[in-house]
Amino acid sequence: MSGLDIFKKINRNAFNEKLIHRYLFERYYFGDSGQRRKLLPERLQKDQINLIVPEGSKTEARYRADLEIFFKKRQNGIPVEVKWHLTDFKKDNQKRYIKEKDGFVVVLGETDLKTYEGIDVVAIDHDDFADWVAENISRLSRESLIYQAESKNLSSKSQYWVVFLKGGANGPAVKNFDRMLKSKPSKPFWAFRQHAKALPHILDMQKGDKILFIFGKAGNSMAMPKNPKTEITIYRYYICSIVEPYYMALDNHRGTFFEDQRRTLEINNRHWPHFVDFEIKKKSKKDIELKFGKQGEFSEPFSNSFNHGGGTPYPITRAQFESIKDKLFELSHKAR
Repeated sequence: MSGLDIFKKINRNAFNEKLIHRYLFERYYFGDSGQRRKLLPERLQKDQINLIVPEGSKTEARYRADLEIFFKKRQNGIPVEVKWHLTDFKKDNQKRYIKEKDGFVVVLGETDLKTYEGIDVVAIDHDDFADWVAENISRLSRESLIYQAESKNLSSKSQYWVVFLKGGANGPAVKNFDRMLKSKPSKPFWAFRQHAKALPHILDMQKGDKILFIFGKAGNSMAMPKNPKTEITIYRYYICSIVEPYYMALDNHRGTFFEDQRRTLEINNRHWPHFVDFEIKKKSKKDIELKFGKQGEFSEPFSNSFNHGGGTPYPITRAQFESIKDKLFELSHKAR
């Protein structure tokens, strides 16, 4: 047995640092006020978070912060560095950047320090982190298997979404979609508006999910009526599969593609920062008018999609997806 190491230990580190980033991202966006406050230094606890950028928006001295938080009424983003332990926060360029940009460091390891070399320190509550992992393990596992392990079995069990964009045949939503298709005919993309009720759905979309874009009219009010008896007219539809789920585009081309083209907006002031890429599987002819009739059982997904951000993804069942699709195919066939 000489020279043979008979002790082989299993790896006790069940996840990497990226999971801590995800925990922070979701707690900052969706946590209650107490959870969010504990993850911010005292000087920022009363500020309202507007936008969070994964892995930061700036690269200086060959360094990019793990997260960048944009607060309302603050022009510049606040960089956040995430570490297992405070002792891991030792690179001079990281320290210098975080300090100069008024950022802070978040650690999972226990520490009583509130500042370190003039930089604010936040320690994650271990019980809250464990609770979040327990609550989300099924979703996180499914995402990893679909996106990283390319599980065909799971990707065949897609989620289903509807995006209802209200407006006429020549309305701004249709024009934006046409402009996007002209720009990227083989790799279409779409952006969703920043909205608190819509964001959890946007982040929950996964590779392989089915998404139905509907451009239509319903009623005469600015909001989308929830009344099942409301009559729907459809001018365009696209049946798609998601190729690239949630991401942020920070450049001044795609990142501002759907923004006001007359001015360049800083990241914190953009209205449409949340993107997905998709593949079009089936589409209607451009010059059609389909009388869908009463929205009936689809009143909730249609209205919530439009009212929560002017056309954001809302989950529907597979049966609802197939029912809408069949009705659209039937109406399209009659309209020939």
